[in-house]
Amino acid sequence: MSSLGFRSLVLVTGLLFAGTATAESAPTSPGKSLDSEFKQAAAAIARGSFGEAVDRLELLADRGFVHPDASFNRAVAYLGRARSPQREAGDLGRAAQALSETLTLRPSDTQAESLLDSVRAEIGRKRARSGGANLVARPRLARAIAGLLPEGVWGVLAALGSLSLAVGIALRFRTREHGVPGALAIGVGAFLLVLGGALGFGARHFRRTSSPAVVVVDEARLLDESGRPLQGRIAEGNVVPEGADVVLLERRGGLARVEWGSTEGWVVGGQVRELPARP
Repeated sequence: MSSLGFRSLVLVTGLLFAGTATAESAPTSPGKSLDSEFKQAAAAIARGSFGEAVDRLELLADRGFVHPDASFNRAVAYLGRARSPQREAGDLGRAAQALSETLTLRPSDTQAESLLDSVRAEIGRKRARSGGANLVARPRLARAIAGLLPEGVWGVLAALGSLSLAVGIALRFRTREHGVPGALAIGVGAFLLVLGGALGFGARHFRRTSSPAVVVVDEARLLDESGRPLQGRIAEGNVVPEGADVVLLERRGGLARVEWGSTEGWVVGGQVRELPARP
């Protein structure tokens, strides 16, 4: 996408945001509202001042302001800077994180989804030229299966299984004529109850003990708990690439424990940026 395309996109987004901002927004400083700060950031992108836009939008984020349009424009600002002479290491990763944040807050945003695919493709091409690790890693089987459906859907399956089990037991012992249907209902009910209950519990556990995050530096090298490089592994497997999705398990001191695919380790805390919880 051309620079002019980015600028037009941001101005449209700014107008949408101006219509949704309310008086409930807290001021960023005396006499300056959050939506005013946002508009100034959009104007900075429009004139190609991507560094200024990044600073303003990061200031909004630091002050706890969360909005999909702000996240989208932050991505555009980072991407614009990444494609300018002022580019800094990690700009593409930060753009990917901001777009992932936009989709977390507004899952139906096809524009953000398309731009995220473009950014990740660009990161992939850059890593292919340098011989780096792939951007995507296969998640652990338990997490992948639990994430196939929303937590609430697993709960509904468990409830349906419980109902089917109860009906099956009633049919099975009420009369011999309903013995076969009753046994079938018991089997299906037990299966759904165990499946929905186990995976619902797993999904709930993952949600409460971890959160999605994105690597925002060129490479995040996996460390042990003391902060030293991991030993006894393939060197490429110790490096998580820019823009990669990881699971944040905990933060301790200046380190963060992450899970990337089936690999787990610690990275410097500032190398990953957490995504907000879904609304």
